[in-house]
Amino acid sequence: MYDISVVIVNYNVKDAVDNCIASIYKTLGSLKAEIYFVDNNSIDGSAEYISSKYPDVLVIANRKNVGFSKANNIALKRVQGKFILILNPDTVLEEGTFQKLITFCESHANTGAISSKLILSSGKLDYACRRSFPTPSVAIPRILGLSKIFPKSRLFGKYNLTYLDENKTAEVDAICGAFMFIPKTVLDKTGLFDEDYFMYGEDLDLCYRIKQNGYSIYYYPEVTTIHLKGESTRKTHVSFVNNFYGAMSIFVKKNFTGSPRIVLFFLQAGIFYRSFFSYTKRILKIIYPVIIDCLILYSIFTVSVFIRFKMLPNEPYLFIMSVYIAIWIILLTLFGLYTRRHHLSLKRAFNAILFGFFINASITFFLKEVAYSREVVISATVFALLFLPGWRAVINIYRFIISKNITLKKINILVVSDRHLSQNIEEKFESRYNIFYFDRISKDKNIDNLEEIIKLKNIEEVIFSGDHFANQDILRVMWSFRHDNVTFRIIPTGNELILSRIKSGIDSLSLIEIEYNINNKLNIFLKRGFDLILSAILLLLVYPFIFMYSKTAVKKEYKNKSVPKLLLLPEVFTGKYSFVGIPVWYDTGDIDYLGKKGLTGLIQLYNYEGMTEEETDNFILFYAKNQSLISDIEILLKTVFSLIRK
Repeated sequence: MYDISVVIVNYNVKDAVDNCIASIYKTLGSLKAEIYFVDNNSIDGSAEYISSKYPDVLVIANRKNVGFSKANNIALKRVQGKFILILNPDTVLEEGTFQKLITFCESHANTGAISSKLILSSGKLDYACRRSFPTPSVAIPRILGLSKIFPKSRLFGKYNLTYLDENKTAEVDAICGAFMFIPKTVLDKTGLFDEDYFMYGEDLDLCYRIKQNGYSIYYYPEVTTIHLKGESTRKTHVSFVNNFYGAMSIFVKKNFTGSPRIVLFFLQAGIFYRSFFSYTKRILKIIYPVIIDCLILYSIFTVSVFIRFKMLPNEPYLFIMSVYIAIWIILLTLFGLYTRRHHLSLKRAFNAILFGFFINASITFFLKEVAYSREVVISATVFALLFLPGWRAVINIYRFIISKNITLKKINILVVSDRHLSQNIEEKFESRYNIFYFDRISKDKNIDNLEEIIKLKNIEEVIFSGDHFANQDILRVMWSFRHDNVTFRIIPTGNELILSRIKSGIDSLSLIEIEYNINNKLNIFLKRGFDLILSAILLLLVYPFIFMYSKTAVKKEYKNKSVPKLLLLPEVFTGKYSFVGIPVWYDTGDIDYLGKKGLTGLIQLYNYEGMTEEETDNFILFYAKNQSLISDIEILLKTVFSLIRK
């Protein structure tokens, strides 16, 4: 017989569950354990990966996603351990977890289930690890939002027991399925998970039955567990609302059937209210482009009517306006403007409005009773061509600035690892990070120094990999910074480090049989046209002042990499140089396929003392391979922002 049986249900979180299983083996010590890994038909190769990396793990690969309850039950029917741990794949255990839990159970004979203190990647407590049953006195303050306004109130804070001390052991109604430590004898008596629940609610239901059988359930903070909540489920989807609130409804119907009808009515009404609010919020995220377009179209028609007739639309005209607007909305829909992929497409918006103009204009010709609206339709079309693509353009520009980090705002990252980040050239291009290495800053590898570095360097993200610190020490640090905006990540030892993600490293580029965008004829034409237009504008508006200033300032040689770039505008205009390209001071030798030399570029933007020749070559080749007009504009904007920051 085993001391411990661990059951993990997985769905497409291969790297997270790798961390989880590694932490289980770390904390076992001399205890004998079996680990069941139930995979719900993941597409990321989780089952095969775990089978090959951990041969002792008992892998059960389901052919379809059968849900959390049923998947757990498949393994729970086979377990042989004295104690059972039901564990989420996105958790990391600290050393000594099992021994502490077993000791607690042995000293508290009536224990039915235990939860450790679950902390999120932000270092804050996951309040789901200690809960009350959703009775009216618990549910109503939650539904009305009073539990958030008064979290420390014993009256309003019952749902997640937010009034309790986070560091003190407490008997609670329920714990969450992310971490449930249960003696097997208890589970044999109460039964397994109710398979009516697909996901969510099954843990609450099991806790209810444990309580009904006379056992106690405990929140036990002497054991701490990292919970990277939401790794295997996404709460933004409507399916989350279906599963979660559907589960709450099942729980109420099943367990509160003996309650007065008025109580059941309020509970079901509360569930309906919360689910309706959640549905509405998610639906608004989907249909917001339709709402914005309708508001804009009604506004521009109102303005167009006022311009034409010096009056606001009357009731008959409101009907005619609505017909015109409905035609445009239908066309915008047919052109795909309300799909997730194309809702910000400027081209499709422009084409749909133009097409709608011809339909609406034809209405004014064939229906004489609305012929007086031709000027209104023309005016509204002009406004629509401006504003409907306009708001989409604003969002696209904003997203471009954020995604490409045009403002050069950097995140301070501390890497705690024996290895260094394999920083992709593309990641350098986006320049999102100031990277600090713990082993370079601190000679002594102790937890106090780590905490001090996080404070001194204003660290926003900490990445752990390897065995610098025990999981218990990592948890201590996370808890210390729970009130600060510091995110913690743990990367499996077997994976190569790369910024914020777990993927294969790209230290070098394959330089064989690469087609360079820089030599594409269309790119050459666009690049030259852009250089010609921008240099002509700057020669007229800026160059005279720069030239006069240069006559009074000390001239510098081009070789020192501080060449007054704007003095080279005439050479850009004539085509000798480009705005973006290889540095003026860089010796290209006989190579002529890497484009023109430029006033700015990747090397000029990211150059630092000690940059190796290999890094320089990689930047040049990366730019040559990926050059486009958009990337040139991005580099120019970053150059401008870097000069402003200086």
